[in-house]
Amino acid sequence: MKKRPPGIDPKVAARAARLIARGALKGAFATNRRAARPSQQHHPYVSKVGVALDLDGAPLFLFSTLSAHTQDVLADARASILLEAPGHAANPLEDARCTLSGTVRKLDEAAADAARGLYLAHHPGAAMYAGFGDFAMWRMDVDKVHYVGGFGAAKWAKASEYLTPAPDLAVAHDRLLAALNGEKQDMVRAVFKTVFGKSGRGWNVVGLDPDGLSLAGPKSVQARLDFPSPAKDARAWQARLRAMVKRAGF
Repeated sequence: MKKRPPGIDPKVAARAARLIARGALKGAFATNRRAARPSQQHHPYVSKVGVALDLDGAPLFLFSTLSAHTQDVLADARASILLEAPGHAANPLEDARCTLSGTVRKLDEAAADAARGLYLAHHPGAAMYAGFGDFAMWRMDVDKVHYVGGFGAAKWAKASEYLTPAPDLAVAHDRLLAALNGEKQDMVRAVFKTVFGKSGRGWNVVGLDPDGLSLAGPKSVQARLDFPSPAKDARAWQARLRAMVKRAGF
């Protein structure tokens, strides 16, 4: 009989889930159905939505009030989203994935501006309708995380184990992003070539977070450069990047 693999530490599971989520652009969003007929209310409803992550790992959404899932969360804020890592296993259930559960809220104007910038960096095509009056930015306040890495590799984690608040990095975000796409561009390309085995020309950094940085290339293809461990602030973030650059021989 095949032995079940040993249990996963919740913190390890939380980071594995967060890295999956950082690389995801879409997910299956589950809500409790709001319906005119009492018999149809509170039925599970799942829709495909675009997603981007805030710096701390919380999912950000650009929702229209005309969408069924938006009407659902206006009536019941509880929701979950399933996000998957790229995989080609013969059995698709062996591919890694995570489910983030919590409550979803519409962001106020000040918070929405920053969130919209993060979202559009990963979904530039959404700019054509992001300014429409019925669209707004929403955020999931994560309560629990479930990570599945394959057969027998599953673990629940708390929000405190999953989230990576880094207010200092948020303040430095735009400055660091400009440098990475400016005077430090060759450094990023050297790391990119070491990790992916191909030139980084045509690729730009579109976001950075405690776990690493996100890049977009030709035809809006996206990729991640993840650190071995998360950074707690801007100084630690830069130190981790310098270590990657040094390993790349730049």
